[in-house]
Amino acid sequence: MPYMNQSKPTTDESKRELRHKLLKQRRYMTATDRVAAGERCAGALFALPLFSRPRTTPLTMACHVSMGTEINTLPILNEAAARGIHLLVPRLGSGRELGWSRLTSPDEVARLRHETVSATGEMPHPHEPDAETLPAEALADADVIVLPALAVDHGGNRLGRGAAWYDHALAFAPDASPRIAMCWTREFVDETLPTQPHDVRVDAVLTPRGLTFIP
Repeated sequence: MPYMNQSKPTTDESKRELRHKLLKQRRYMTATDRVAAGERCAGALFALPLFSRPRTTPLTMACHVSMGTEINTLPILNEAAARGIHLLVPRLGSGRELGWSRLTSPDEVARLRHETVSATGEMPHPHEPDAETLPAEALADADVIVLPALAVDHGGNRLGRGAAWYDHALAFAPDASPRIAMCWTREFVDETLPTQPHDVRVDAVLTPRGLTFIP
């Protein structure tokens, strides 16, 4: 029987395989690890000059509410609220429905929590505030955007969880507002990630080791 070459994996298949590998590696991180990493990320993020410039109106930051094996974003969210920064947090809706909630007080932010497991033991759903749901266009108010990633390469290509929620959401983001992907240090990779036409590149990567802008 002649030797048959295996067909090359599609981009979708390559992404699924990589997600599985990265999520498996993340399982070794503890809740303590996630909080400590979140505190280091907060320190690096708020060192940006953007947060120390004089302003006549409050900054607006869009930031995800962490869940599962992600770095805990509560240190970022709480610090932002303490500084008087307005926050936009995702409202996922169903499918690819896009929405946001605006939080303007530390008390609202303090009620957020990092979900670790769902009631069924499957992938948790990020905690959402009990606040008005704003349309996707609300992201146009964001001065800086922090979003989750499973991996980012040095070209700014981001690997998400596969729903393309942020790729669609970022269509409403101002061009001048930095898009900062947050991931574990080892997930900022040298090899080029598989990409598709809808994938949106990010401007910087935030890890527990610091904030790196991508040329």
